[in-house]
Amino acid sequence: MKKMDALWAYQQAEVAKATLENEIRTTPARLKLNKLHKLLKSQQTAIAKLSAEIGEYDQQLKKLTDQVEKLEDRLEMESGELTTIQQDEESTAEEMTELKGDVERLSREISQSVRETKALLAEIEKATDEYQKTIRSAGRAKKEYDALRAECEKERDSHADEIAAHDAKLEELAKKVDPVLMARYEKVKQHHAVPIACVVNAKCSGCNMSLPMVMLKKIATTDGIVECENCGRILYSGDE
Repeated sequence: MKKMDALWAYQQAEVAKATLENEIRTTPARLKLNKLHKLLKSQQTAIAKLSAEIGEYDQQLKKLTDQVEKLEDRLEMESGELTTIQQDEESTAEEMTELKGDVERLSREISQSVRETKALLAEIEKATDEYQKTIRSAGRAKKEYDALRAECEKERDSHADEIAAHDAKLEELAKKVDPVLMARYEKVKQHHAVPIACVVNAKCSGCNMSLPMVMLKKIATTDGIVECENCGRILYSGDE
């Protein structure tokens, strides 16, 4: 067996294994599993975001509640002082006007804080409801995901012997490949899933570019690596 023939046989075995693995990865169950996996990730992200939002809302609510309590304490104090001044004949109109202004301002601030508190409570209720819905949805998706994963594992297990046979064949074929050719093959594979391209009608079957006559002669007479000047694939002149 020529060096390039051995390398070509190795690639054919790799392609056969890759084809089988692709079939396993693209079964209806596997495709649905992948879709569910993406859904679960998005739900987990949403749950984390909602949890953070609710935490922030709770902090804001505490601040507002503390603010309302302080304002109510001040209002009670200012209202008491106003009542005292109103009963004191020596109090001036200016003092009463100033205190009335303070009481009215505090009342407005309390009303505004109460409105903000109600709006915040509505946001908390909305976020909590969404959080709980997402949690329930994620729980259902997780159960379905686990069942599908078990089904996919069974599918893969059913092909275990075939995969093992492919691995054994690849291991045996690799022993027949020149190490220098194998090293180059692996390097080209970083850019092309199938590194070797056959020469068909004087063209590289990888990129379909016409090959010059001098290169065709080199491929025919050299048992080694000749790469396509256009795509960089290793060229092979043997029969598929």
